[in-house]
Amino acid sequence: YLLGKENIKLTTILYFLHSAFTLTIRQGLVSMTSLNPLDFALRVCESTAFSIHGILGLTEPFTGCLRNAFKDKGGHGGMPSWFWPLAGALLLVVAGANFSNNNAVVLAAQAYIAAFHAGGVFYHLILGHHPAVGCAPAVFVVMAFSVTWLRAGVLVAVVETLACIIVAGGLSKILVTPPAAPLNDTGVGITSESHLLPPIQ
Repeated sequence: YLLGKENIKLTTILYFLHSAFTLTIRQGLVSMTSLNPLDFALRVCESTAFSIHGILGLTEPFTGCLRNAFKDKGGHGGMPSWFWPLAGALLLVVAGANFSNNNAVVLAAQAYIAAFHAGGVFYHLILGHHPAVGCAPAVFVVMAFSVTWLRAGVLVAVVETLACIIVAGGLSKILVTPPAAPLNDTGVGITSESHLLPPIQ
């Protein structure tokens, strides 16, 4: 009889331990996949924009709408022509991957979003566009940072975003051709920094 009561107690303890362990695992999975409504809303905004931008990128060789809007002259000041359809295809892939059930896939998508749009900021700066123009892609960097923060914590979000910005800065120097320097009255090219220097006698 006593042995039977001990078995009941042991079974009860094991049941509660199992329940607590299962609850902890479930909470961890919920935290990892981030069912936060803000997380979902941010990803909907990202993927909606990327679907539109992806189509624009894929059709850019036929329409030229993006290059015209950005005054992109390719090798004479801008991106290589092959970049636009490639970027469009990748954005469509990211738009879909953004709703994966795999947390690692979503975080990888956020890393690409941060790097791609940080590159967009550098692109506008290199081409000499108004600084306010760079605010548009910067919004998506903030969105990617926020989603990563919600899913992996602020430390991971900060490190990942900084790394993506560094990578984007390096790639932008390789891919973006600065516009040709205008000529002064003597036919010598003027750089964007020349107005900061005293005139050459």
